[in-house]
Amino acid sequence: MATDEHRKTMPLEVLSYERILAADSDEIQKMVRILSNEGLFFLDMAGPTSEDFLADLAPVYRHQRNFFERTAEEKMKYHSGIYYKGFYTFDTGVEKIHLGREEKVQNTLDLPTDLHPVSEKVASTSDFIDNVLRELGTAVCKSMDPPVPAALDDPGNPGLSNLYLAISKVKPGSFIMPSHLDDGFLTLTFYDEPFLEVLDRTTQEWKLVEVNKNMPIVNAGEELQRNSNDRLYAPLHRCYQGPNEIDLIMFDLFESPRAKI
Repeated sequence: MATDEHRKTMPLEVLSYERILAADSDEIQKMVRILSNEGLFFLDMAGPTSEDFLADLAPVYRHQRNFFERTAEEKMKYHSGIYYKGFYTFDTGVEKIHLGREEKVQNTLDLPTDLHPVSEKVASTSDFIDNVLRELGTAVCKSMDPPVPAALDDPGNPGLSNLYLAISKVKPGSFIMPSHLDDGFLTLTFYDEPFLEVLDRTTQEWKLVEVNKNMPIVNAGEELQRNSNDRLYAPLHRCYQGPNEIDLIMFDLFESPRAKI
């Protein structure tokens, strides 16, 4: 593996959340183009709409770190055995806790005690990102010709959608996760250290995505690619551990479960 100093990087385009909210046709068409080709972008959330939300992230980071510093026995109390729900740990040194939207909506979410002091901030973070991704997903799907079907208009029926908090203490130079596609509709990721490598569709090279002024990455998942009949692209990616520990706040948006015919 190449050293960090010689690893190639992938520059991502930046989209403005405020412009998309304002239904700016140029910005929405730019999103369509990006999700049809590269499959991911930085989301610039500067502006009044996201101001309070962004201010809440720092205390959430601090308190999730407190939780991950607990003993394994204490953390395993939140292990459900159901994927996308509860605490998971991996031998590599990655730990994460999924806070399901279904449990949030039903007021049955078992929040770790370390997150109780920021429970309102965790809840508002989950609500805000859920809404952001529904807006982005709806905008891009309606702008396709023909439109892409998307069951995103019922946030009270969130399916597997979840906010998840994670930390990686993997040995530097190791891979946290092998190459994969996200299996949801859209994923949004806040991160404080470069960790994401994406396969360049043109050169077939793996390239590292750098940190960009605390802008989150938004990428398409398999649900979106499948619904669009491959017109939209879920990027193949893997996760790499640099020299520093990585704190993550992520959100996986899934469609609402469709009624069986």
